[in-house]
Order: sequence, then structure tokens, then C-alpha cells
Amino acid sequence: MMLAAGAGVETTGNGIRAGFHSSPSPGVSNLTVPEGNTSFSDMIKDIKEGMIIDQVLGLGQGNVLSGVFSINVQLGFKIKNGKVAGRIKNVMIAGNAFQVLKDIVAVGSEARWVSGQYHFPHVYVKSLSVSTN
Repeated sequence: MMLAAGAGVETTGNGIRAGFHSSPSPGVSNLTVPEGNTSFSDMIKDIKEGMIIDQVLGLGQGNVLSGVFSINVQLGFKIKNGKVAGRIKNVMIAGNAFQVLKDIVAVGSEARWVSGQYHFPHVYVKSLSVSTN
């Protein structure tokens, strides 16, 4: 692996490493997404039937090349007629990340830190498949 110093170029500070015995490689350390102009409550009011996905299990386990993913929802809430109707359980979402990013309806007006390294606002999408047992 070629490092910035070995290549004779200025470092960008984007190197990460899994541990002391591994070489640094490019990676994301603090990713931020700009806030939009739609409040979270306005997003919910617009939804006749849907869900809020707060936490998932297995994020990053999709196919990186095709964008296809399927993820279990760890913490989610059902929305019915523009109001939160309760918690959901035993639900999985699936889709194509590239298509989901093309089909964003709104971006929230307030961002929050997630896992200490991502600063994201709420994102309202319509293109996810949902399955439950």
C-alpha cells in the first residue's frame, strides 16, 4: 500500500487503520450531511402509512457494488395517518442504496450525531421494501 509520504504528496488526513499491526487505508472518520428545510414533524404528517427507522442491525452488510441491501430493523415505529402509532418488531427493510438516494423526498432541518462519527439529519424516503413475519 502506498502512503501519501511515499507517493510524495500531501496527506489528506483520511487514513484509518484497524489496529497497530495493520497499514493505514482510506476511510471515513466524520461524515456530515447538510441539513435540509423540512421539520421531522412535517415529514411524519405527510405519511399515511409507513415507519420511522431509528436503529438497524447489520448496517454495511449489503452488496457494495450493486447497492442491494436487506437489514433488520432494531428500533422502529409505525406511522399511521401522520401520527406515530407504536413500536414495530420483527421487521426487515430491503432496497437498493443507489435508488434510495435518488428517491429522497425530504431532508430534515435538524441533524444529530450518530455513533459519534456521522452527523445526519432525518431523511424521508419512499422506496424501501418491508417484510415481517
